Amino acid sequence: MRLATSADVERLALINMLAWQHAYAGLVPDTYLQSLTIEKLRDRWVVRVTEPGDLVSLVAELDGVVASYAIVGGYRKQHDADAEDTSGWGELYALYAHPQLQGRGAGLAVHDAGLDVLAGRGFGVAALWVLRDNVRTRRWYGGRGWRADGALSWWSGAGAPLEEVRLVRGTNGSYPARSSRLGR
Repeated sequence: MRLATSADVERLALINMLAWQHAYAGLVPDTYLQSLTIEKLRDRWVVRVTEPGDLVSLVAELDGVVASYAIVGGYRKQHDADAEDTSGWGELYALYAHPQLQGRGAGLAVHDAGLDVLAGRGFGVAALWVLRDNVRTRRWYGGRGWRADGALSWWSGAGAPLEEVRLVRGTNGSYPARSSRLGR
């Protein structure tokens, strides 16, 4: 487990593209998934690695090859979410593994390392947003202690609004009792 570097940019762009095309097939419009290119994603990764700001990009390797990544940082309030106190919250912005390398532990490694980074920064609660209809991913996170807290948002980055649900958990593994939405 380590921080992403400039030397990883090409591989991260490839994982980003392939993972999206694999994970979101049938959920996100095909035209959007087909428009993803390594070139576009490489440019994003160059900025993420060279100008990370508040974000931390982690990678896990299998047999010396980057197999997965996670991006964590402070919680971003969604533009359409209800007002609530999310001070002290961190966010798992992204977690993806190369489709051919899934199920070998690299995703779990960056997941756990990302939570450790958030805890080390003083965030007691971690949140993430996932497409409502992405049952497979929601199940994976559920197996790692994440639970939907009732918060909803809409992602329209692919040209069609898609509903997202927020999942939360404590960075120490517990289910946070602070969310104003818990129990709803």
